[in-house]
Amino acid sequence: RNKHRERYDFKQLIISCPELGKYVKPNEYGDESIDFANPKAVKFLNQALLKQFYGIGYWNMPNGYLCPPIPGRADYIHHIADLLGNSNGGKIPVGSHVKCMDIGIGASCVFPIIGHTAYGWSFIGSDISKDALESARKIAHNNTQLIKYVDLRYQENPNDIFHGIMLRNEPIDVTICNP
Repeated sequence: RNKHRERYDFKQLIISCPELGKYVKPNEYGDESIDFANPKAVKFLNQALLKQFYGIGYWNMPNGYLCPPIPGRADYIHHIADLLGNSNGGKIPVGSHVKCMDIGIGASCVFPIIGHTAYGWSFIGSDISKDALESARKIAHNNTQLIKYVDLRYQENPNDIFHGIMLRNEPIDVTICNP
């Protein structure tokens, strides 16, 4: 189900994110590619992928934070969907009633973007960094399809994972984190 199984269509991606164009060059095999060691190139590739495949008009994050590979994160979400389906009679549950907790959501908000777009799930995202949460909040609030489905919570104690984040009797279907 991963939308990124095939090679990148850089011409289409550049239409989604023109800034990506200056980073696309032929690789040693003559195929169009980017230098994946260049953080700016990866950031613009992510912006293009998120816009083209997930309808995300605004996505940006501060320097110094993990810039996750979108295809790998999509694989992770689809694997989680399969695990949820295994405990649901083989049917992957969809809709906002499915609640995921993303521990250490980071500045990118990428798991909620993919999980909500692909399956309609809602998310609680926690982090020990107020700056990361502010970045994730800005992404969610600038993409109307996410606003109601991403609840961001600050973890005051970095030694805790759930305490101080989960509310009493709050149902959570799955807990995920950066693999």
